[in-house]
Amino acid sequence: MSQTNYSRQHGFTLLEVLVAIAVFAMLSLSAYQVMNNVMRSDAQSQDHNQRLKDIQRATIMMDNDFRQIVARKSRLDGDSPSNKLLQATEYLLDSSSEGIMFIRNGWQNPESMFPRGDVTRVGYRIVDDNLERVWFRYPDTVVADKPLVKVLLKGVTKLTFEFYYDKKWHDKWDRSNAVPEGIKVIMTLKDLGDIERIYIVPSSALPKESEQEQ
Repeated sequence: MSQTNYSRQHGFTLLEVLVAIAVFAMLSLSAYQVMNNVMRSDAQSQDHNQRLKDIQRATIMMDNDFRQIVARKSRLDGDSPSNKLLQATEYLLDSSSEGIMFIRNGWQNPESMFPRGDVTRVGYRIVDDNLERVWFRYPDTVVADKPLVKVLLKGVTKLTFEFYYDKKWHDKWDRSNAVPEGIKVIMTLKDLGDIERIYIVPSSALPKESEQEQ
């Protein structure tokens, strides 16, 4: 066998080389698409998990506040004590949706380390599609006493409340010298829709007989 015949039998034609290149290119493209989909799914999963963590942190903060509601009169801007122990109306606290404000107890302040007491005024509102917590260092405020504001959760478009008393749920709360037996908080999120939380107001927060007689 001559050297020329040997080369012809063991070499590759141009067409075979082009076909091999095309096959490898298709395999590389397929591998890239698979890898890209995996990375995209992983990023979406991380974003989803982070979103759930943000929601969990916000609800924990709300749980701590709503479960510590107390029936206590308070002064706002130095006025006389108000008999509205809990306020919840549309646009309250400059909210773009409904807002709520009440007095809570049990705010830990070991050995009075911080410049505040263990009872405070707390509110919730929606501003620029953000759920914000509004609070004062003390339940009785003076004129020009500005609250502290913290964004708890982004992407919240609506905030509404329902109140349980007289053995049924009501859309509004306008009673004086009293707090409801239960509160339902409904948050509307852009990506997840409605989220509901129901809080049973502790018995210690119910009005006393002396307050009812006033």
